[in-house]
Amino acid sequence: MKLDSELHGTQQEQRGPIESELNEYGHSGRVLAPVIGRYGGGSSDLSLILDLVAREMARKNTAFYIIGFSEAKALFRQKLSRKWGHAAARGWATLLLDRLWDSVVVPSSAGGNSSFELHSQSTEERATSDRYHHFHGHSGMCA
Repeated sequence: MKLDSELHGTQQEQRGPIESELNEYGHSGRVLAPVIGRYGGGSSDLSLILDLVAREMARKNTAFYIIGFSEAKALFRQKLSRKWGHAAARGWATLLLDRLWDSVVVPSSAGGNSSFELHSQSTEERATSDRYHHFHGHSGMCA
């Protein structure tokens, strides 16, 4: 590893202290990194984790179902995919709403109080703000 050779003077074929420490994590230094993209696409590592969890759930619950292991694993994989997908979609929607809120509302400049006022008086922006307040429980902040 380049850092080991620069900082500790190890040779290319030798394992230095940094590489040894990194290899303690994951499998030979490779750690799974589950990542969900903006449009709900998942990384291959997310798929590996999903498969591992579904396999473990199927192993524990096969006795309760009158189906084979592979069918139980597929059932749990589908169930987990749906739940994780919904969680990702809710997270993305929340982020979009928060960004929308930040672009529509600014702190009031009057007297340093914590009230908020709208940038514009357009009906569309007021309706957007009202929908935001409805879903986030901020009633009465913009009047």
